[in-house]
Amino acid sequence: MTPMRRSAGLRIAQLHAHVLGASLDPFLGCDCFWMAQPYFPPHPHAGMSAVTYMLPESAGGFVNRDSHGDHSLIHPGSLHWTEAARGIMHEEVPMEPGVECQGLQIFVNLHSSHKLAPARTYHLEADVVPVVRFEGASVRVLVGQLGAVSSPVQPRTACALWDVSLEPNATLVLDLPPGWNAFGVLNQGQLAGFDATGLAAVRFAPNPGQLVIVAAHAPVRMVLFCGRPLHEPLVFGGPMVMNTAAQLEDAKRRFLAGDMGQLSQSFV
Repeated sequence: MTPMRRSAGLRIAQLHAHVLGASLDPFLGCDCFWMAQPYFPPHPHAGMSAVTYMLPESAGGFVNRDSHGDHSLIHPGSLHWTEAARGIMHEEVPMEPGVECQGLQIFVNLHSSHKLAPARTYHLEADVVPVVRFEGASVRVLVGQLGAVSSPVQPRTACALWDVSLEPNATLVLDLPPGWNAFGVLNQGQLAGFDATGLAAVRFAPNPGQLVIVAAHAPVRMVLFCGRPLHEPLVFGGPMVMNTAAQLEDAKRRFLAGDMGQLSQSFV
């Protein structure tokens, strides 16, 4: 994953389905970002979720606004989940222009039965993220469940997001529900048995059941993405993801008619 400069205040490294294929399901993609200036004006989402995880080491945070009235501050270590479903407008900008924000923008599919449901938002502050500690490792349970520990964020899509830290040469064994997919975004270090180092995508075997993660001779930081695959057709229309072309056209029509709400731009 190579960061690409979009502007003077934005770099993005993108991970999408053409890299990991079906092992991404139910996730649609992940952008690693470094943003110091506002870049994306208010825009719609429908049929999916847009999730922002601000890494704990980020210098700054985001202001999130949406057309349903949400106004949240995404501080370092915090997570904000916008479950767009039927449709929503939102905007995220740095709290302090010029202060770089580092995090992940994650796109998650919704089951066909939820694509026209009312939109929801979930917010998780850094200081209430559950942490599970192992010998030589710790896991921040951002979304879903790890063993008996549950995050307050339990979205409609059956999935989990875990921010994992390992000491050098440590081994971490994590159980997954049967049939779930898993992949990782490595931020630091190297895993034994993988060529990836630094910022890289890590592909695990399909439906592994259990993840055995071994750090090489340096500390490891990575975010694990785990979820039950939906196995449904996808039709993409920019920030909208539906199951058929007709559904996508209907979503676009509803957006143009103002059914996803209105949101004024907060920056020039």
